[in-house]
Amino acid sequence: MIMEFTNFTALVREEVERRTGENYSVRLNDVRKNNGVVLRGLTVMQDDSNISPTIYLNNYYEEYTSGRVTLLNVVNDVMDTYNRNKVNQSVDMRYFLNYESVRQSVVYKLVNTEKNKALLEDVPHIEFLDLSIVFQCLIAQEEFGTASILIHNIHLKLWDVSAEELYQAAKENTQRLQKYEIKSMTEVLYEIMMEEEPKDFDDEDCMDGFRDNVPMYVLSNKRRVEGATCILYPNLIQDFADAIDSSLYIIPSSVHEVILLPAGQEEESTEIKSMIQEINDTQVSVEEILSYSLYFYDRGEGKIIRL
Repeated sequence: MIMEFTNFTALVREEVERRTGENYSVRLNDVRKNNGVVLRGLTVMQDDSNISPTIYLNNYYEEYTSGRVTLLNVVNDVMDTYNRNKVNQSVDMRYFLNYESVRQSVVYKLVNTEKNKALLEDVPHIEFLDLSIVFQCLIAQEEFGTASILIHNIHLKLWDVSAEELYQAAKENTQRLQKYEIKSMTEVLYEIMMEEEPKDFDDEDCMDGFRDNVPMYVLSNKRRVEGATCILYPNLIQDFADAIDSSLYIIPSSVHEVILLPAGQEEESTEIKSMIQEINDTQVSVEEILSYSLYFYDRGEGKIIRL
């Protein structure tokens, strides 16, 4: 008989706690992610540290209920993941109390307004088409890479700043801290195929297959994390449209990237909308969906609209 999710996570927590010992505390928390997705996270906190990676147990439970792994396999993997990602230090968070200390680290990202209603009640945001711009503070440490803290309404009260002030800071910081990257779809597919099947890869055959494709471009940041935000970067879309001498369809591939397509016939838009629907429903995880809408950059008007 397969145990319920709550019992499963409790047993994993107990076993991880037993293995880590008395100088650690092991907790379960429900974490609200993008698009209303709530995941059960496990954190292992050392007594001398105030930061820890969160290990989400939902996928482990799916693997367990399908019979692909045992509870022992899950605990072993959780321990291995923790040991590979743990940070043996604390971060002094007192600087977060002062807006001037964090202002240079404030960045923005895009979320779907309709799918994040509950979240948006609690965080400062600015609406953009059917999306919302929300803000986070980047915490960069050489030892553990880049982490971020989502900025909530309570922070605005503490700092005595407005959402508009956050936006102005993020507008400058995001493109400085998260550089954009535009690659042709051919380049992106080439990279994927090289990573997946480097030994069986034939450069010439691959390029022959791509030559007749419609010119499409992938826009993201260099980390390819929450890179759809790059459509907000001042003048970026305008400069690209000028460079290829065309207005653009902007296809929200996911929260991580958008696809730029030189605009052709108007009837194309219906076809593209159907494609967005199918890809979101079959290829993109719920948490990573940005929108079911198609956007259009009108080069003459100089603005992005929702079709």
